[in-house]
Amino acid sequence: MKNFENRNEDNENVVEEKASDMEIAELLGRHIDNPCSVDTSEGVKDIRYFYIREAKKMLSKMTDEKARTFLDLKIKEYE
Repeated sequence: MKNFENRNEDNENVVEEKASDMEIAELLGRHIDNPCSVDTSEGVKDIRYFYIREAKKMLSKMTDEKARTFLDLKIKEYE
């Protein structure tokens, strides 16, 4: 993970961590495989396609080719 040092309101050093492309791809992949469910007027529905839409948005922002390939294959698995 990449670390970024910032200062908070008290002017103290704070280290923020930014997720790597692969960490994001893996997180979205897990949610695509095992999506959360929501109660609707039509019953309980999973929100897999929400995660797929978010994954598609992330593809254009990723620079790690392995992460892009993993996420692209995960999307294609469920479309």
